[in-house]
Amino acid sequence: MSYDALTYSAITIVVVYILVVILLSRSKANTDRKLRALAYQLSMMQNNEDVRELCKNIRKTHPELCPGIDFTLKETNGKAEIDEWHSSKPRP
Repeated sequence: MSYDALTYSAITIVVVYILVVILLSRSKANTDRKLRALAYQLSMMQNNEDVRELCKNIRKTHPELCPGIDFTLKETNGKAEIDEWHSSKPRP
């Protein structure tokens, strides 16, 4: 069974459309995950004085860095510390 050019074009358009939908849904899921992590970091900074002080000290040495994006903080046993460092700047 042979197909004409219109059939091939329709199949190509459907495949491209499906790929675009898949890529957009993955991008949205990744964005949602990043927003949840950022919201957690902001909540922790609002509720914990040690985390705020550590964040202020980091911002004094690296004012261009953004907490929750360039670095994340964590609290263990009431003490704040750097959890992840995503910047190329030297870690304090």
